[in-house]
Amino acid sequence: MIIRCPKCKFTGAISATNRMDVEQPFFCPRCQTVLIYPDEKGASVTSFVQGERKSSQSQRVPWEMRSSWLDLAAFWQTSKSILFRPSTVFTALDYKSGIGSSLLYLLIYGSLGQIIGRYWITILGIQYGTIESNALENTLYFAYTILLTPVIFLALILVAACLVHLVLRILLATRRPFSTTFQVMAYASGATSIINVIPFLGRIVMPLWTLVLYFVGLSKAHQASKPKVVFALIMPIVIVGFLALGVISAMIVSHVLGLLQILGNPL
Repeated sequence: MIIRCPKCKFTGAISATNRMDVEQPFFCPRCQTVLIYPDEKGASVTSFVQGERKSSQSQRVPWEMRSSWLDLAAFWQTSKSILFRPSTVFTALDYKSGIGSSLLYLLIYGSLGQIIGRYWITILGIQYGTIESNALENTLYFAYTILLTPVIFLALILVAACLVHLVLRILLATRRPFSTTFQVMAYASGATSIINVIPFLGRIVMPLWTLVLYFVGLSKAHQASKPKVVFALIMPIVIVGFLALGVISAMIVSHVLGLLQILGNPL
């Protein structure tokens, strides 16, 4: 008899002779969820596998079934699902397919969202005089931004995914390889980047929403405990914070030493 946990998707087989009474609870060995025996006693493994395949096909992420990289319908359906139903998406995601789809999604639509966010910041700077309203210079700046944004955005997500996955590995909380962590963070970052279409407010909401999606996605993808995922997400921020503090402190010390040298050697 085949049993399947509705929560963590754990699948296993149990002998009919070892089956307990229906009134006695049977717990999932992975997440301890109470399982219900199938109504059909003679359900075969073949019919179960076929049912699983149909269920998996119906739950596939639309972007993974896109017709091309310009399939806006698949992009919109995927983004909407990730933003508002992340638990469902990151449970059904095909993690064995590799990072190709998530990488394309991140580079195209994630970068587009970042460019839109940069556009609103530029408009705000011109409005308040922090940026000169020179049409030629601003056009060149934006062209430069468009070219560099995909590279910088990919580098940031790649480094963040490496750090997060490393911490998860140290905590023994990874059930899948690094590609899984990258898929989750690439899809989450790509989806939340679209929030930048909202002028100014999007830049504030985006990072918070991204962290929430990271948390949900990594918990589902690696079947990791919530405290471990939270710790894995916080540690890279702490590390970057300490590095930034070290750089700032070094700059301050350098300026102070330069000032003392000038005061000690007056003209």
